[in-house]
Amino acid sequence: MTNEPFYKAHWRDIEAERMAAYKDGFRWDDAAEALYADAEVSEGLTVADFGCGPGKVAVELARRVGATGHVHAIDINASFLEFAKENADKADVSDRLTTHQNDGASLPFSDNSLDRVTARNTIMYVDDPVATLREFHRVLREDGLAHAIDGDWYMMVAEPVEHDLWRSFVKASAHACRNADMGRKLYATFSDAGFQNVRVSVIANVDTSGRLLGMVHNMAKYAAESGTLEQTAIDEVVAQVEQALTDERYLVVSPQFVVTGRKSS
Repeated sequence: MTNEPFYKAHWRDIEAERMAAYKDGFRWDDAAEALYADAEVSEGLTVADFGCGPGKVAVELARRVGATGHVHAIDINASFLEFAKENADKADVSDRLTTHQNDGASLPFSDNSLDRVTARNTIMYVDDPVATLREFHRVLREDGLAHAIDGDWYMMVAEPVEHDLWRSFVKASAHACRNADMGRKLYATFSDAGFQNVRVSVIANVDTSGRLLGMVHNMAKYAAESGTLEQTAIDEVVAQVEQALTDERYLVVSPQFVVTGRKSS
């Protein structure tokens, strides 16, 4: 779909190197446990995981809803959905997980049909965040919860890169998102979409081991593609971050805004 904006097209069509990294990533771990706790996913619930990627979170949710529940794994990328099916097969939960290729403009569910909708680092890529959250609201049953986790690129920290250089780097790469600062906007977006009892927290994702280095490399590619920052400046950011990791001085912080809203009359 060549007419799609870059922030959407680069998720529908993912190059092989980036896809290989994503296929092996997105694992459920202690950090994910903390991010999803407020979603309150439990046995017997019907849940949609919007922007499921390779499906590892969706598979964990399928374990939690049990044999009487169901999980709908939703993504814009067809290969991600195939990985989700494979991961569900491996975990022996394929009977309670269904995949859907969808971009969030109109969800493939009837009104009042789900108990939970979750999304992680996905709302920043949709065309209209309020419209997508209204879709979440529409498909949820009374008292159902929408739970979204999103980053805010402009609040990221990368030591020891100088502040102005890092901000220029982020600004140049931000065209890869519809809203690179979606994290801070989630709270108001939930309210605009009609949710009640909206709760927000921020969890600082601190990396001193190089776990987020792949994200920095992806941002460098996006910055180069934008043509708004000289390649020498992009290379300098990457070189400083990589050298800091070698020197054991590396520190990258990527805050995650965690927002939960309830559908109520």
